[in-house]
Order: sequence, then C-alpha cells, then structure tokens
Amino acid sequence: MTDRLVTPTMEPQRGSLLVATPQLEDPNFRRSVVLMIEHGFEGSLGVVLNRPSTTSLDGVLPGWALTTGSPSRIFSGGPVQPDALLALAPTSTAWVGSTQVTEQIAMLDLEADIDPDQIDATSVRYFIGYSGWSPGQLGFEIEEGAWWTFESTNDVLLLDPMDCWSRVLARQKSAARFLAVHPEQAHLN
Repeated sequence: MTDRLVTPTMEPQRGSLLVATPQLEDPNFRRSVVLMIEHGFEGSLGVVLNRPSTTSLDGVLPGWALTTGSPSRIFSGGPVQPDALLALAPTSTAWVGSTQVTEQIAMLDLEADIDPDQIDATSVRYFIGYSGWSPGQLGFEIEEGAWWTFESTNDVLLLDPMDCWSRVLARQKSAARFLAVHPEQAHLN
C-alpha cells in the first residue's frame, strides 16, 4: 500500500509544469514549480519558476540590464550549469532568434543584437542555471511520486514566486488542489 496522494497527471512535454509533491525533500526542488522547456528521448530540461536569486543580472550579463532597462533580479533555474543564463518572455515580447516554448512563452537569444525599444524588458524573466534530467530519469521520479505534471497557463511567468506552488495546485481539478494549503513544515503540526 502506498501513502502518496494519487492525482492524474499528464505526460511531461515542452511547456508543461512539473510541480514538486510534498514528499520531494531535495532542497533544490522542494515546493518548486518547473516550466519544461524540452522533454524527449535525450532527456528533459526546465527552469524553476519560484526560486528568486540574489545574483544581479549585471553581474552575469554585463551591460544587458542597462541596455534593456530590465530589472536586475534573476531566478535560480536549477542546479545544472549554474553559470548558464536563460531568459523567457511572453511571445509578444520575443525578438529575432527566439525559440517558442509554448504558444505564449518564448526563450530569448541573449546573444542576439536587440533594439532596447523593441522589447518590454519588464516582462522578461531571467534564470541562472537550469533543471535537467537524463533519459528516463524524470519518468522514474514521476512514477515514484516526486512530481506532478500539469498544463501551464498564460500567466505562468507572472506568478509571484512566494505563492507560485500553492496557486498552481489550487487551480487544478484533481485531488492535488487540496494540497495548495499544505503547510511548509507539516511535521510540526
């Protein structure tokens, strides 16, 4: 008999959300929401949406924040390649060289020449590092009950990182919505 909550999930795919279940204790992913950028036979790649970083954008990509007028705060996308920088934006903000992740979200080419007047830099979300899984690893973790997978929504880049996990769970039509109010440290209750 298993003690995990069974909730319907979809197969991970580009643009879906991975939501950590309460049993996932890894500090890199505890209560995290990951936007899947790639998922296939070669493995999976995504970024954690709810881990603000103390790193400044100007420290990672000198001059970029000044050029675009964008905020200096970035997010920790995951433990893989902590020197890599990725940027996601609504497709309406995307520019030449962007790669579409979903209908509403594009991954930006930070090496492209851009005209700062061409974009709404306030809508860009920057991530240092990413989350990655080798072939079959993510499927195994989902099967073990570490992750749920859900469809993303248009506002996923706008969610406040402080309550992102709870808000994503609360809007589900499955039993997972009941865990939206799950206490951070349930063992203290």
